[in-house]
Amino acid sequence: MNLRESWEVVVDPFLKVTGIDKSFGAVRALHNVNLLASKGECIAILGENGAGKTTFASVLIGLYQPDNGEIKLGGTPVSVTSPAKAIEHGIGMIHQHFSLVGAMTAEENILIGLPSTKRGTDARARVRQLCSDLDFNVDFDIRVTEMPVGMKQRVEILKALFRDVSILILDEPTSVLAPTEVAPFLKGVRKLVANGCLVFFISHKLDEIREIADRVMIMRHGRVEGVLPVATTPMTQMSALMMGEKPTGETVETPNAKKARNDTSSAPDALVVSDLCLTDPGGAEILQDVTLSVKAGEILGIAGIDGNGQTELSEVITGLKRQTSGAIHLNGTEISSASIASRIADGIGFVPEDRHAEGLVLSLSVEENLAFRSIGEDRFMSGGLISRRAMHEIASDVVAGFDIRPPDPKLNASALSGGNQQKIVLAREVARARNLLVVVQPTKGLDVGATEFVQNQIRAVAQSGVGVLYISTELEHVLDISDRVAVIAFGRITGVVDPENTTLQDIGLLMTAAPEEVQ
Repeated sequence: MNLRESWEVVVDPFLKVTGIDKSFGAVRALHNVNLLASKGECIAILGENGAGKTTFASVLIGLYQPDNGEIKLGGTPVSVTSPAKAIEHGIGMIHQHFSLVGAMTAEENILIGLPSTKRGTDARARVRQLCSDLDFNVDFDIRVTEMPVGMKQRVEILKALFRDVSILILDEPTSVLAPTEVAPFLKGVRKLVANGCLVFFISHKLDEIREIADRVMIMRHGRVEGVLPVATTPMTQMSALMMGEKPTGETVETPNAKKARNDTSSAPDALVVSDLCLTDPGGAEILQDVTLSVKAGEILGIAGIDGNGQTELSEVITGLKRQTSGAIHLNGTEISSASIASRIADGIGFVPEDRHAEGLVLSLSVEENLAFRSIGEDRFMSGGLISRRAMHEIASDVVAGFDIRPPDPKLNASALSGGNQQKIVLAREVARARNLLVVVQPTKGLDVGATEFVQNQIRAVAQSGVGVLYISTELEHVLDISDRVAVIAFGRITGVVDPENTTLQDIGLLMTAAPEEVQ
């Protein structure tokens, strides 16, 4: 289906996007993007990382201003100069990272920022009625910090809808949910659509797109490849357009397809964690008696709902936080009190959860980000001084080997897509991981192609004899890559399973185990 056909199927468009262009320096992020959309439909946005999905959404909500083009709502041209202005025009977005105030209740978060005249008893009644109309399960008596992730997400949606948005953009909304939370969430989205909301659903999960969306907008290299009806478009065609390939009709391998596992039964332990506990300054127990081991050459997956201690576990192992009690051994040597620098020198590589805040300096170039944690090594030095030439040559090889795009080591990291930024962090940390690689959410928000690349690189690390601790909330990816999977809930390991002999439902139960059920 060509773009002209895509326009003709929309009889009464509410949103009309025409000729949108956006560049960041030499990087063309959007090129002549056109779209018609009506109220009461769900449009999925599908594309590789760097395809322009997030940039397009950011233009709609006023985070970026387009270089060219026009946006019309109800036939009237609008200028969306900020997220606040977007809300005024009825456009809201739910990001992967929520913006709720943890110490407040759901109701307080929904009403925050509104004039006092709109925060009275009537407003509170409207909030609860809106929640009831959507069949949203929200506990209005607890603080956000006490809520599971799925409930926080519902509060974010209620907050946007209470401000009368008619266009709602959901960015990878199921990536933070437990398997048991996905179906109710998708049901709630369909109810939003049935009530007349125009929903944009940014996702890399074709099965969810098939279930939730009316049409799919496929993007590649900043262009719209097509806007297709989901019900009559084969998944192979969607995937082919996203990847820039011709549809072949061949069966696409599913995320849970069995992979060859490493035989590490006789391998020594690379990492042993014993009775690890971590208490926050307020006295809350973040990690409780965590015990696990990773053999050399093994990939141990850690599955769990976001916020159950897995991030803190990675930080304790890599030295960013100090455990309250318990022991950590690397290759048989205790490193419980070792410094971060010492652990790096001992061959621990770390891909953190937040690549922007912890993995990269966005204002530095690609080559500087690849080198800055190793800048004193001989390969970067010449005559006692840092060699820019060596830095550039080494970075050029890495950029080519990891297919980092655009292939310019001198480009600022901020100009790259999320997938390519992740490749920078992964490439740097793989190079230092002689004994252990700890990765946290390595494929979060990545497209199919980038996910496969990252997974293959991690497999190659394990095959070289390095132990890998793979922490992710994307359960299908954990099952796909891991030799064993440990499940964490409420800061405790609730079970260790064989990914080839377990079900999503079994793991889902372990992920949602109540504290009193955890032995």
